[in-house]
Amino acid sequence: MPSKFQEMLKVQRENQDTARAGLKWEQNELDQLMAMVEDKVPMVEIAKSLQRSEGSIRTRLILNGIAKMEIDNISMEHASEYINIPVTDIQEYIDKKALRDERRQKRASLPKVPNNVSNADIYNLLLNISKKMATA
Repeated sequence: MPSKFQEMLKVQRENQDTARAGLKWEQNELDQLMAMVEDKVPMVEIAKSLQRSEGSIRTRLILNGIAKMEIDNISMEHASEYINIPVTDIQEYIDKKALRDERRQKRASLPKVPNNVSNADIYNLLLNISKKMATA
């Protein structure tokens, strides 16, 4: 069964304006994106030209800004000017990513539960717990 995200991508790809939604970015698209940002083209026009969603454009710009911060050792303020996205939006993306990564790490450290647990397994587990509680 497809996820909601996959269903959303399918709908977006059926629309001519967002036909490239979810697809890998090609270098020529990235170059075109940055040229349009430099020319102060509105986000909605960039999205339409590249057949992507405005959210995708915004995320790609933020990722470019973060990469520029790391590679060129520039401040977030300079990156903000480079990608024409407010500093607060860049910081919010960084914070949310850190939270997602932390949650992912916690899930990865949880013990794996087998998929083939039977009713008998559950019954025996509850029986053992009940016995341990009775002797405690």
